[in-house]
Amino acid sequence: MKLLIDFGNTRVKVAASTSSGPELLYCGPADLDDVLQAVHACSPAGGIWCSVRPVSRQFEDWMLSLGMKRLSCATPIPLKVDYATPDTLGTDRLAAAVGAWSLKPGNDLLVIDAGTAITADMVRADGTFAGGNIGPGIEMRLRSLHEHTGSLPLVDRHGECPEFGFDTETAIRSGVLRGVRLEIEALVESTRREHGSLLVFLTGGDADCFDLKGKSGIFAVRNLVLQGLDCIEKYNENQDK
Repeated sequence: MKLLIDFGNTRVKVAASTSSGPELLYCGPADLDDVLQAVHACSPAGGIWCSVRPVSRQFEDWMLSLGMKRLSCATPIPLKVDYATPDTLGTDRLAAAVGAWSLKPGNDLLVIDAGTAITADMVRADGTFAGGNIGPGIEMRLRSLHEHTGSLPLVDRHGECPEFGFDTETAIRSGVLRGVRLEIEALVESTRREHGSLLVFLTGGDADCFDLKGKSGIFAVRNLVLQGLDCIEKYNENQDK
C-alpha cells in the first residue's frame, strides 16, 4: 500500500492510495509515533509527500525508508506549469491544482485553499497551471490585529459574527471573517467575468467558515491536496510502465 502525506503549517494528513482515491488514515500533529500507530496495520511501501515547512530528519528518514518520494518542481505531473519561478511554487498549491484537475479536467478552474494562508490558483482549461495569489488566513489576520496594535485583544474566530460588530470582539471577528468571505466572493466573481465556465474548488481547514458551498459551480473538497498527490503518484506509475 502506498502512502500520501500532506504536511501543512499546523497539521499533517496521511492517507492510503486506493483504487477509489485517497483514504484518510491520520490527521493531527506531525508526531511520527502517532503516524506510525495509524499506519502500522497497512504495511506501507512507497508513495509521495509534500510539505510547506521543514520536516524532521526522523520523519524524512522513515518516509525514505519506505521508498516514498517528495513532490518537487521536477516531479512529472499531468499539468503544464506556467510559473516564472517553479522552484518556489508551493507543492501543496500544485497538488491541490492537480487534485481539482483530476476531478474536473478540461475546465477553467479556480482552486481556493483556506488554511494558515489563503491561496487562490488558476488552472486553464488546456491543463496549464497559470499561477495564483497568496494572502493571510483567518488566524493570521486575527493574531496580526492583536500583535500589531496596542490594545486590540486576540479574538477567537468562533463566536457571534454580526454584519456590524456591537463590541470590540465582534467587530474584529466580523471584520476578519466577513472580510475574507467577501474577498473570496469578489475574486470568484471577477474571475468568472473573464472565464464564464469557471469551476471553483474550495478546500482547507477554514473552508467551512465561508458560505460558498452548494452554490453553482463551487465544489468543497476537504482533502484536495491528498487527492492531487494520489493523482500524481498514479500518473508517475503509468509513466514508468
